[in-house]
Amino acid sequence: MAPASKNNSNKSGSKRESIRIVGFGNKYRSDDGIGVRIVEELEKLDFFKDVEVIDGGTSGTDLIFLIKGCRKIIIIDAIDAGQKTGDVVNIRADEISSFIKKDCRSLSLHDLNLSDILKIVKELKIDADISIIGIKPESIDFGDRLSPEIEKKIPLIISMVKKEVEGCQGKNLS
Repeated sequence: MAPASKNNSNKSGSKRESIRIVGFGNKYRSDDGIGVRIVEELEKLDFFKDVEVIDGGTSGTDLIFLIKGCRKIIIIDAIDAGQKTGDVVNIRADEISSFIKKDCRSLSLHDLNLSDILKIVKELKIDADISIIGIKPESIDFGDRLSPEIEKKIPLIISMVKKEVEGCQGKNLS
C-alpha cells in the first residue's frame, strides 16, 4: 500500500514545501499507531498546511522514495532506542550513524528495519536532512487506541515536530 498524503496544499512557494512529515504505524496495534495518530492531529493544524504530511502506514520501503524527493523529512514512529516506555527521542541527522550502529528498532515497519532503510539511503547517497521522532510504546497488542501513557505524549511530539519545521524556515531547502 502506497503512503497516503492528505495534505498537498504546497502551492504557496514557501520554503516549507520541501519538508515532509511521515508518520508510520498500524493504528490497529495500539501504540504502534502513534505515527499515524500524530499525522491525523497535524492535519488539523493550520501551522502544517504548507507541509506535506503523509500517513506512511507500515511500509519502510516506501520511505526510501519519500526521502529521495525532498530536502527535509521528519519521521514519527514507535521506536525502541533503548529508552524507557513512554520516553520520546529525537534523533537528528548528525546522530543517524550512531542510530544505525545501535540497530534501534522501529516497531511499525514490517518489510525493512528503519536502520536498514537508513543504510540504503546512505549507500544511494540521497541527500536529505532526516529527523526521527520516536516514542517507546507501552503496548503493541491488537487494539485501536493508544495507551494512556502514550496518548498524553501527543502534545509533546507535536511540539517537537513543530520545532523541527521552524528550524527549517531559515535554511534554504529548495
